[in-house]
Amino acid sequence: MTFKKKLADHFREFSASPFLFVGSGMSRRFIGAESWEALLKKFSDLIGENFTKIRSQADGDYPKIASLLAESYSQKWWDSEIKGQKDSDYSDDLVKKDSPLKVEICDYLASVHENINAEYQKEIDLLRESKIDGIITTNWDFFLESIFPEFSVFIGQDGLFSSRNHGIAEVYKIHGCASDPNSLVLTEEDYSKFRKKNPYLSSKLLTIFVEHPIIFLGYSLTDPHVLEILEEIVECIPPNKIDALRQNIVFVEWDPEIKEPALTESIILKTLPVYLIRTSSYIELFEVLSEIKRRIPAHIFRRIKDELYELVITNDPKGQLYVKDADNLENEENFQEFVVGYGAISKIKKSEELARQGIVGVDRDDIVRDVIFDNSNYNSRDIVFEGFPKIIKGNANIPVFKYLNGAGLIDDRGVVRKEGLCQQIISRIDSGIQKFKPTGYEERRSEGIPEVQQGVEELYKLDDFNLFLRMAVFVPPEIVDLSELSEILKKHAYDKFSSVERSQFIKIVCFYDFVKYSRMY
Repeated sequence: MTFKKKLADHFREFSASPFLFVGSGMSRRFIGAESWEALLKKFSDLIGENFTKIRSQADGDYPKIASLLAESYSQKWWDSEIKGQKDSDYSDDLVKKDSPLKVEICDYLASVHENINAEYQKEIDLLRESKIDGIITTNWDFFLESIFPEFSVFIGQDGLFSSRNHGIAEVYKIHGCASDPNSLVLTEEDYSKFRKKNPYLSSKLLTIFVEHPIIFLGYSLTDPHVLEILEEIVECIPPNKIDALRQNIVFVEWDPEIKEPALTESIILKTLPVYLIRTSSYIELFEVLSEIKRRIPAHIFRRIKDELYELVITNDPKGQLYVKDADNLENEENFQEFVVGYGAISKIKKSEELARQGIVGVDRDDIVRDVIFDNSNYNSRDIVFEGFPKIIKGNANIPVFKYLNGAGLIDDRGVVRKEGLCQQIISRIDSGIQKFKPTGYEERRSEGIPEVQQGVEELYKLDDFNLFLRMAVFVPPEIVDLSELSEILKKHAYDKFSSVERSQFIKIVCFYDFVKYSRMY
């Protein structure tokens, strides 16, 4: 029996789709992110600290190293050139002694997910197509959100406990996220606080572990932090039931020497049986995950659950659900035939004057297409004040000025009235057009291409669309022919891009949105 068939047969034993438990090894593989030690050394060097000395003082313990380094940052960072404007940009986050180090790390991680390793593009594309119910991760970067943009993100243990979640189409970032510097579990003190809440986290995760196959990716079988979490979960299970987890836990161990992937059994924590995949490539694993049969996409199913939950709590369908008055059900001859309908019910039942259609179903792709084609007739104020706080995730690019302008929030000088706007929108307003222009090599390259200074049409006529994707944002906004750029965007709006190309295309849409609607040009 082949590896793929054996693994597919295993997953077919479950009624629920898998969850991924993702560690730093995946970010190192796919986006070249540093190991924990390399990351700490990077920021030691940045502030002129001797990493070898700090590591020695901490006995090689990474959380202790981070604590010592955070202490140095608290003393040196404020008067250092590396600070730049970050004390202003991150003023709301600079509230603790270790905040400067965490701010620097988050600022660095803000765009690292865009550095896709082309060698593993096929693996990434297959991962994007995987039929999974959710992700648990200890990673801080935005790679997973970029791969699964429809998934809702819950940051830290507090976010997991305080927010409504439904266990499907969700990413649980249990060690924090680069979008919130103080959420990072980094220092010795952070890990101490994390461990105090471990039993609560474990009880939350226990249901997921019992109901879903859990695939561990990017971890070592001996990773102490993962083993701690598993140990807490095991303690919640009676000894005579522990063998029931055998089918549920799958550890994937990367080994460059393996020629063919293999699925075997192993033991961790001395008593916990798990399945073990040893492989040098994730292609066959992700192929199996992408071929899992699912009648309803996970993010749509989550939306339905969220609407049903809201309906039960508030009895307000908000235009997404139509439910017949329960008091009248008994008068129906076939009242036992209960039907829940999800969709644009308001268009079918206008005579009953349901609530206006909500914007729960609008995602970033819808916004991007609406900016390109200008045909969705969204209410701009609804998008700005209700949609964007839910749609905008992490550091992902998204056009906002069409809706700010449509909502009457931009004056004739291009000044945006920020009162009442969520922080995600404000940060994009403050970043301006520079947010869409990469620095370094790409910026220097643009200076050597004459067509960049001539206009988007001339750049596009070079007949190198990949070059256009990279260079269009460097065309001076004063000379941009908006009608020409609009036609180019429409022509390629439904192209099958790689993840890097898609990110570049969205940046051009954001550039177009800024030039056309910011009222600054």
